[in-house]
Amino acid sequence: MCIDDFALKRRLRYGTIMVDIETGRTIDIFESRESGDIAQWLSTYPNIEVVSRDGSTEYAKAISTAHPDAVQVSDRFHLIKNLTESAAQHIRKICAARVSIEKRGETQSDADGGYWDKPERFGPDLPERQHNASTEKRRIAVTRVRELAAQDFSLSQIVKVTGYSYRTVKVYMDETFDPAYINYGVSYPSILDPYADTIDTMLRQRKKFREIEEAIRQFGYNGAASTIRMYATRQRRRIKAAAAEALKNTELVERKWLTKLLYLPIEKVKGITEEQLERVIEEYPIIGILYDTVRAFKEIVFSKKADELDSWIEAAFSLEIEEINSFIGGITRDLDAVKNAIIYQYNNGLAEGSINKLKVIKRIMYGRNSFDLLRNKLLHRELLRFVNYLWKEPNTP
Repeated sequence: MCIDDFALKRRLRYGTIMVDIETGRTIDIFESRESGDIAQWLSTYPNIEVVSRDGSTEYAKAISTAHPDAVQVSDRFHLIKNLTESAAQHIRKICAARVSIEKRGETQSDADGGYWDKPERFGPDLPERQHNASTEKRRIAVTRVRELAAQDFSLSQIVKVTGYSYRTVKVYMDETFDPAYINYGVSYPSILDPYADTIDTMLRQRKKFREIEEAIRQFGYNGAASTIRMYATRQRRRIKAAAAEALKNTELVERKWLTKLLYLPIEKVKGITEEQLERVIEEYPIIGILYDTVRAFKEIVFSKKADELDSWIEAAFSLEIEEINSFIGGITRDLDAVKNAIIYQYNNGLAEGSINKLKVIKRIMYGRNSFDLLRNKLLHRELLRFVNYLWKEPNTP
């Protein structure tokens, strides 16, 4: 038989279903999954020899109590699923959502400039545009004053023609005068200086403006909110520019494709190539080790060589990965059942399928079913199915 639990009311009440592995018939369902209740229930079936189950310690204890000599078989699907989820959890812990890797070779976009090499649509920001416009305007004025002076116009005549003051004309006639504002971009002491490090740190953490303002006001800032906003806007622009510069020679790989490779071969994962995977493993060698560890476990599970499991456990434990060690601890406590899963063909697939049928009956009876009614309806359905089987096969003993 195979045994599994199902929810009567999720997170509150659970039941247990028992299915005959040879015929696929549901034998019974029980309104509990506690080991004591299950052991008492199992003892009413003295002919049980093999029980397939998941990694539940309650079921393991109940089966050992009711049938000490029965062979317990852990479900292979749950074993592989638990290991791959542990490996995926470690990958999510060590990698960002997008893994940055170095570009190699010349791509098409590198060769022809590509979209990202186009000039920015809006160009410089407002302060820079204002500075450039003022510089150009002053340069034109200086050129005009010097042209008039070259034509032997007197100082008074230049003032009268241009409308500039005597002092401005004298400054413009000086050959060493630079039309550009020499102090543009120079930082002056600010009321925000004591809080600059705090603001920069919070900006890198992608904190909102209101959060930044509240934080520095707690440290004693009593200036205007607009001052903070102006500084934060400029710093965001610098951070963005620095990030863009750093990413020029890199490309991003989604972390979800790395975790998907634990379940599927690379030719079935569309978001990553073999060459990209090699570069990711160069950056994170532990990911390649995890792939090999999961692949080796799958090979052992389907190889029928249970003796190789011990060496796999030893090698996997030596990696000192917290998530993998947690998985190893679970299978070590249930080692006999795990090895039986490698030796025997039994699994919990029939129980999972029967639970799906049970869920359909529950939904049809939603709001007006007791457990006894649910049990009777399920068993009656199984009986009708068996009668139909006998009707089609009259010679069946």
